Amino acid sequence: MSEPFFNYIITIHNKEDLIHDVLVSVLLCCGPNSKVFAVLDGCTDNTEAILDRFTQRYQGVPLVKLYAPDVHEILSINTGLRAAPQEGDGYNIILQDDVMLADLDFESKITQLYAWGKGSLGFVSFRMGANFAPDALTSSSSVPLTSFIENAYGHGIHTEILLPGRFAYRTVPIKSPICLPAKIVREVGLMNEELAPYMHDDTDLAIRTTNAGYMNGVFALRFYSDVKWGGTRTNPHDELPKFEIRNMNRIRERYGVDLQKIAERVQRKDVIALPGMSSDELHNKAHN
Repeated sequence: MSEPFFNYIITIHNKEDLIHDVLVSVLLCCGPNSKVFAVLDGCTDNTEAILDRFTQRYQGVPLVKLYAPDVHEILSINTGLRAAPQEGDGYNIILQDDVMLADLDFESKITQLYAWGKGSLGFVSFRMGANFAPDALTSSSSVPLTSFIENAYGHGIHTEILLPGRFAYRTVPIKSPICLPAKIVREVGLMNEELAPYMHDDTDLAIRTTNAGYMNGVFALRFYSDVKWGGTRTNPHDELPKFEIRNMNRIRERYGVDLQKIAERVQRKDVIALPGMSSDELHNKAHN
């Protein structure tokens, strides 16, 4: 059986101050079957020149540049997914330009995670996740989610923390970074472009993967993403709340009964210490 491939899809908008370190962190994780798809989404700064220097200085850098005309996150993610190979056994690692991966065993751990899942896992966040609130269909909330859990390497936004090497079942993985298997892309499709430019595309994808019989979740691996690095978090677009309300209402209209069924009966929230990867197991192994 051949080794799985990894597509790293980085959506980039004017991040000349960070992109060198972001790209280095991804390249350090890359195995022989990996490729990096850098989506330059309306970049007007020095970002592209920094990427070019990598390919000029180092032979065999697995980097593909793609261009999008400042279309924001959902459409730029789809630009990467369309360009990347989706046939066979592979994984799409989707991350924004303010995320630095920090686990040299990243690909091995992802492969182990999905082998453990035995075909049942859908898409997985390395940041945080949540379940739909019981009244998600009828609620007036633009974010009808509950049971939030956050990677210990996250921002400390939520009180329930997921320790390294543990997996938590949650219906709605929240990006980024996330892992979207090529199998899911083939069966379920891309991000819903009707929700562009942003907000609730992960919510929409969560419903579709759940309807297809998969379980989603959160997997705690080491990464860095300081709050001050992210433009949306520090300087949100004026219309972001409007898109959040509009898109959640579109999801309610589109999925209706499915959303209610998931919220009432399908969800899980148990946490699993994966064999050989949880922090307590690694601590015991180091001291024995």
